[in-house]
Amino acid sequence: MKRVLLIAAVVLGNAVVQALCVLPGATPSVDPLFLALLAASVLSLVASATAVVALVGGSGARWLRALAAVVLALAIVGALAVLSSATLIPAALAAFVFVSPAGNPDATAWSGPRAFAWHPVRAILLAIVTLVALVVLAVAALLLGFFVTGWLGSFATWVLVGAVAALLARAWAQVASRPRRPR
Repeated sequence: MKRVLLIAAVVLGNAVVQALCVLPGATPSVDPLFLALLAASVLSLVASATAVVALVGGSGARWLRALAAVVLALAIVGALAVLSSATLIPAALAAFVFVSPAGNPDATAWSGPRAFAWHPVRAILLAIVTLVALVVLAVAALLLGFFVTGWLGSFATWVLVGAVAALLARAWAQVASRPRRPR
C-alpha cells in the first residue's frame, strides 16, 4: 500500500509541475522563459518516470538502471515523434516493454522482450491492452485540450496519463518477471 501511495504522489507531483509549466502561457520560441519551462517539464517527466519504474520494481529497486532506461526511451520516443507521428504509439509500446522491468533487481536488459517467450499469452494480451490504452489516452488528451484548456486541462491530462502509465508499467514489470519453476 505504501508503494501505491508513493506512486500516486509521484503522478500528482508531476501533474502539478506540468500544470505550472502551462500557467505562464509561454509560446514555443527561443525565449528564455519558454526554454526554462521546457527544461522543467522534461526534468519532471524524467524524474517521475524513473520513480515509477523504480517503485514498481519492488524492494531492492535499481534506480540508476531505471534512470538510464527512462532517459534512453524518452530520447528515442521523442525523436521518433518528431520524425513521424505515426511511430509514436508503437514506440511508446516498445518503451513500456523495455523500460518497465528496468527497476526490478533481477531484471536484465532483455527481460521485457523475453516476456513474450516466458508468458506469451499474457504478454500479447498486455500489448493489445497497452495499444488500446495509448490510443484512448491520445483521444482523451485531445478532448481535454479542446474542452478543458490551460493549467486545469494540463493537470487533468497528466493525472490521467500518469495513472494509466503507472498501471501499465506495473503490469509490464510483472509480466517480465521470470516464471517460477515448480519444486
